[in-house]
Amino acid sequence: MGDAEPAAADRNRWNERYAARRPSFDPHPLVASAVAAGLPGGPVLELAGGRSGSALALAAEGRAVTVVDVSDVALAQLRDEAVRRGLGPRVDCVCADAARLLAGGAHAGRWALVLATRFWDEPAFAAAASAVAPGGLLAWEALRQDEAPARRYRIRHGGLSARLPAGFTVLAEWATDPTTRLLARAPG
Repeated sequence: MGDAEPAAADRNRWNERYAARRPSFDPHPLVASAVAAGLPGGPVLELAGGRSGSALALAAEGRAVTVVDVSDVALAQLRDEAVRRGLGPRVDCVCADAARLLAGGAHAGRWALVLATRFWDEPAFAAAASAVAPGGLLAWEALRQDEAPARRYRIRHGGLSARLPAGFTVLAEWATDPTTRLLARAPG
């Protein structure tokens, strides 16, 4: 099976899920935490953002926001809502796999905030950390792994901070039911 087949299956699964539920467009609490921590100026990258209320909230504050997701259905819903709110020019929707988009370092050091919620992919996390601008923030939430055996797309609490590159400062790391969250500042 080639790489395109799992990607298509993933896209189809998420498209069905987003098509079946009405969007709320509520921002994630990590956004308020990032703003309170002193979010520097510059653009925002949200990975696996879907129909992100976080992107809309940040765009309403004047930020340029790029949202990456595999679901074209979710991104169309987000784009429509951004236009409805008069935020269309500030929200760029990119239909792609997050890890593949960041591979190769083309986005390194560019983003004031890299945000991901309810998403875990170790290569994407590593690439996202390198994409944060000096002094910028990495805000990440993943489903928490509490029991053995290990489950795909989950990580133990404390695992996010353990995977940060040298020089990052952990501002907060907390567990919720059923997630683990991290807010960290890049060196510089």
